[in-house]
Amino acid sequence: MKIMKKLVTKKTAALLVFMMMVSALSPVLAFAASNFENLSATDSRVTGTVYVEADSYIAKDVYIDDQNRIAIQVYGENDTVGTTVYATYSTYTADGRYLYTINSTVSYSTYYTLKYGDKSAVGGAVYGRVTNGTSFPGFPGIPPVTGGDIIGADGKVNRDRLIAALAADENARIKTTTDTVYLPADALLNGKTLTIYNDAGVSITLPLAALKLADLAKSLGVELKDLVIRVEMKKLEGDAAKAVNDAVKAVGATQLADAYDFKVVAVGGGKELPIEKFGQLVQRTIPLTSAATPSAAGVLFNPTAKELSFVPSTFAKADDKTIATLKRDGSSIYTVIQGKTARFNDALPFWSKNAVESLSEKLIVEGTGKNLFEPKRGITRAEFAALVIRSLGVQPVTSSTYKFNDVISTKWYAGTVAAAAEIGLVIGDEKGNFNPNAPITRKEVAAIVVRATEYAGKSIKLSDADANAALAGFKDTAILGWAKAEVAAAVKAGIVNGQSSTAIAGNAFANRAEAATMIARYLPIAGLSN
Repeated sequence: MKIMKKLVTKKTAALLVFMMMVSALSPVLAFAASNFENLSATDSRVTGTVYVEADSYIAKDVYIDDQNRIAIQVYGENDTVGTTVYATYSTYTADGRYLYTINSTVSYSTYYTLKYGDKSAVGGAVYGRVTNGTSFPGFPGIPPVTGGDIIGADGKVNRDRLIAALAADENARIKTTTDTVYLPADALLNGKTLTIYNDAGVSITLPLAALKLADLAKSLGVELKDLVIRVEMKKLEGDAAKAVNDAVKAVGATQLADAYDFKVVAVGGGKELPIEKFGQLVQRTIPLTSAATPSAAGVLFNPTAKELSFVPSTFAKADDKTIATLKRDGSSIYTVIQGKTARFNDALPFWSKNAVESLSEKLIVEGTGKNLFEPKRGITRAEFAALVIRSLGVQPVTSSTYKFNDVISTKWYAGTVAAAAEIGLVIGDEKGNFNPNAPITRKEVAAIVVRATEYAGKSIKLSDADANAALAGFKDTAILGWAKAEVAAAVKAGIVNGQSSTAIAGNAFANRAEAATMIARYLPIAGLSN
């Protein structure tokens, strides 16, 4: 199997995980009367014990050679058998077990999967896993977990092997050769994430708790054992692909990757329920077909409006490919573009020029008309809410009711303000108003940007002592009030600077150049751009 990342669980914790897995698998698996114990590895030496219960020993269930040894195959990278080692007879214990000792040099130094034959085990074998310093106890009947044997040619995932994969690694990865994968929901109860990927560089990482499997089963009127999660990662072809490319050309951009349609759907009882939101950013990857530039950006394609919008994205080389990682809460069609070079006719302050032009090329900020940006013009609370929502790839909320008394559903900003409130970026005043048309202050901008960073999964909060230290050079911190902690975090992270060396000017109104610059600074800190 492919070399897996090191397990960091201590042996005692691994044993607990194993016992939990035994419970989860019963009664599907009939466990063998033999197993591995105390597996460990140091560099290329594996040590441990195989025990055989007396009844199993007498029945000759375990394959023991004429030298009273148990042959153990050691799997390495790509499931190749690197070598055969032997567990030699050690002792017979008072509780009726025959112990065989492993103390052998193997050909791998990172990760091993060990197997020996036992006719009483499901599948006729017992497997164990070990890496330097830690181990995952043996279990019968489940071979090394790879795309080839965990996902069938029809995309259906083997339930027991998926359980084993998540027990061995709470952030498991499984490889597929199909663009649609069917996950048995009751195999997803343990673990944190499951990444489904293919050799082309396309993947999606599912946050398992966010699926809320019990709620999905209830909504479809089925038991959890009858619920299936269908995951699609389909490359668009024909007219569908052309529609995306037409939208790219319409904004003067160049398409750098094929378009892929990612969907996650709950299926049960003859019904389907698309999972549109996860309550957090979900990671997907797609390969680029052309080289990325600093202003390249992931985008979402809306097939109804035939429009593009920004999706937080980073880029990295993997072997001979450039892979884009796109993070967004929701399923949709994604691609990568190189935006049209931004050149505004009005002069931009030197400290904001790169930020404004880069955000414009990524479809995050827009001009005010006649190819102007108007950097010194003020920005309202509604306008900034729309800007930060756009930077997170969050779509406006469509609803007949909104959180704030003064946000009217017919106003252009209603959906974006509602979306910002839904994910905790904005709050109203004591009267339940948002004051959408009021100019936004610098401390309000700082607070919203810090919350956006938190939403992206990156905490930059400070202790009281560190917050005081971050603001120590400013003489006007008393005016920060409720926003002091968030302004301090923004200053410490390099998102916000003072208007002078001694003035943070928290109550001063922010202008368009300042707002764009703070957005450009927070994106890489939050892991949402390079």
